[in-house]
Amino acid sequence: MYDVMPSVLVYADLHEFEGEFPEIYKQEWESSKSVDVILELLSEVGERVEFVATPSELLEKLNHYSDLDFTKRPVLFHLMEGFRSRNRESLIPAAAELFGFPHTGSDVYSQNVSLDKNLTKIFAQSMGIPIVPGFLIRFETDFTIPKEFSFPGFLKPSGEGSSLGIGEESIIHDEKDLRFKLSSRTAEFFPYLLEEYLTGIEYTISVIGSSVVGYRVSSAGRLVLRDDLKVEEVYGEKTKSKSVMPETLVFDCPSGLELFLQEQSRLFCSSLGTSGPARLDWKLDSLGNPYFLEINLTPGLSPFYSTFPICYRRSLGNEKTYYKRF
Repeated sequence: MYDVMPSVLVYADLHEFEGEFPEIYKQEWESSKSVDVILELLSEVGERVEFVATPSELLEKLNHYSDLDFTKRPVLFHLMEGFRSRNRESLIPAAAELFGFPHTGSDVYSQNVSLDKNLTKIFAQSMGIPIVPGFLIRFETDFTIPKEFSFPGFLKPSGEGSSLGIGEESIIHDEKDLRFKLSSRTAEFFPYLLEEYLTGIEYTISVIGSSVVGYRVSSAGRLVLRDDLKVEEVYGEKTKSKSVMPETLVFDCPSGLELFLQEQSRLFCSSLGTSGPARLDWKLDSLGNPYFLEINLTPGLSPFYSTFPICYRRSLGNEKTYYKRF
């Protein structure tokens, strides 16, 4: 009935796909070159790999293998980002749960919380993790600025990743500036989150594990934009494009601060019950106080430009070890 039975079905959106929608929607999608390396690494650690790139292909494969005993079904390797849906990063774990297939990465609940920056902040605050003061703007004109909020602020979509909808114009100087800039925003990126603008250093940390096996936390990488490749002064969508990658990580975080970021990152992951890879971003204010920014439970895994593998390789092992752990 089966020729060669795969142990892993890799689902990924390919950046080279030419669909009838804006290029910006593919900002988080992996390149074919990156996916090829990921498939090769999975094969090298002993997996029998099959690649799937469209929903129709996935449905066909799930139907094909669904009569197998659960312990013999291939694992769905989650690289899907999707586009324009607040559920987009949870679609693979949802399909896996519905049809009875094991999968890598976190479950539906964790994925949905992590993609919603406002929900993520509420969750972090409930655990005492320091968050940036801010508030949610659901509609262009229907909001109230809290009395305790201090400008300048930083405006970003609450439900997007890869710095979509972010650029130098995201720095907001006062209420008049806010209302003017909101009037030019497209409806698709609402709701927005306005946070007090932090001017300090930004750090990123990789976490891998689960509540069952425990969590391993990497060193903290300081984000630096190379002057020779920098296209904007903020970490926006121009910076995150795959055509220009000026960001690099420097591992020189002071030991006391690094320990705090590691402990707080582990606390967040264990409290939310994440599984597999996670990347957490932090930023300092002008006084050096750290604040949690966001968590990504479907982080980029490209060995060429993604920060999760860079942090992992620095302190936790090589690529093969994290594919084994997945």
